Amino acid sequence: MALPLPHQRNRLDPVPEFCALQEQGPLHEYDTEPGMDGRKQWLVTGYDEMREILADHGRFSSRRPVDDEADRAQLPGLLQVYDQPEHTRLRRTVAPAYSARRLNGLRPRIEGIVEDCLDDFESVGSPVDFVRYAAWPIPAFVACEFLGVPRDDQAELSRMIRDSRESRIPRQRAAAGLGVVNYAERLAARKRRDPGEGMIGVLVREHGAAVSDEELAGLAEASLTMATEQMAAQLAVAVLLLVTHPAQMALLRECPELTDGAIEEVLRYASIVEAPSPRVALTDVRLAGRDIRAGEVLTCSTLGANRTREDRFDITRPNPTHLSFGHGIHHCIGAPLAKLELQVVLPAVVRRFPLLRLAVPEGDLRFKPGRPAPFAVEELPLEW
Repeated sequence: MALPLPHQRNRLDPVPEFCALQEQGPLHEYDTEPGMDGRKQWLVTGYDEMREILADHGRFSSRRPVDDEADRAQLPGLLQVYDQPEHTRLRRTVAPAYSARRLNGLRPRIEGIVEDCLDDFESVGSPVDFVRYAAWPIPAFVACEFLGVPRDDQAELSRMIRDSRESRIPRQRAAAGLGVVNYAERLAARKRRDPGEGMIGVLVREHGAAVSDEELAGLAEASLTMATEQMAAQLAVAVLLLVTHPAQMALLRECPELTDGAIEEVLRYASIVEAPSPRVALTDVRLAGRDIRAGEVLTCSTLGANRTREDRFDITRPNPTHLSFGHGIHHCIGAPLAKLELQVVLPAVVRRFPLLRLAVPEGDLRFKPGRPAPFAVEELPLEW
C-alpha cells in the first residue's frame, strides 16, 4: 500500500516532494488519512502552526472523528486520545510518577540495565544486531522497572512485549499481545492490594479512587508496549545517526558534556513519531491565511515541523527546537524518562565501543514506515 506523502522518507530524510510541498507554505489541503468519513483534511507542515494547533484544545479536538459510537473504543488510560476534562484528571494522577525525584532515584537501576544489555550485546560478538540485542531489551526492562514489575517476571514479560509488536508470525504476535494485556490487568490488581514503588503503585497510593481498574491496566499496557516500541525505535535511530556520522560520535565521546544537546538534535533530526493523532476543528478557524471549517481534520507533520531541505545532523547545534514530543496538554508525559534513557545509553555506547560502525552498506538497511507504528530501522548490524 502506498504511503501518504508525509510518511514517505528517503532513509531518515523527508522525500524531495514533501520538502517542495513544505516550501509552498505551512498548510495544505491534503488527503492525509483516507477513511475519515469524507471530511476535508489538511496537512500542517509549519512549526508555528503545529504548535498553535496542539496548544489549542479549545478549538482542536484530539478525539478521532468517527460517526459510529462502536468505533469510539479506545485503550483506557491512553492520554493522547482524551480531551478535557478527562485528560486533565488522568494526566494529573500520572504526573507524580514522572517527577524528577522519582526519575533520579531510578537512574542507577537504568544504568545497570544498560550495562547488562550492552554486556549481552557485546558477548554475541561482532557483527551483531543492535535492535535485537540492545534497542528493544533496554526500554522493555526500563519500562518494567518503572512500572514496578517484579524482577522475576521481567525477562519473560520483556520477550512478550517485543513479540507483541515485532513477531512476523501472526499467531505468536496475537498471543504475546494478549499475554501483555493479561499481565497488565494482573499487575494493576496486585498493585491495588500492595502498591509498592513503581508507577502503578504511585497512582494507587496517591489517586487510587480517581483511577478505574481499566484505566490503571490501560496505562500499564501502554507503557509496556507502545512506550517501549517508541523508545526502541528512538535508541536504534540515535545510534544509527552516530555511526553514520563518525566525527559527531567521536566528538560526543570526547566531550560528554554535549550529551543533552546531542539528544535534542537526535530528537529533532529523526522524528520517529511522524504525526500526533489528527486534530478535528471544533469551530470555524482562520489559520495561516486559510479558512478551516468545524469538523475538518488536520494532520500535523512532526517531520515537517522539525526538518527543512538540506538539513544536517549537528550535535553542537545551539538550542535545537523540535516538536517530537508534541506540545500543549498532550506533550508526551514520558518525555523525561525517554531523555533519561538516552542520557544513559548514548554515552555508554560511544565509550564502550569507540570503533563502532555499520557491518553492512548503509544502503542495505531497511526501514519501517511510521504508520501506524513509529518509524524505525528493522535491523542495525554493527561491528567494532
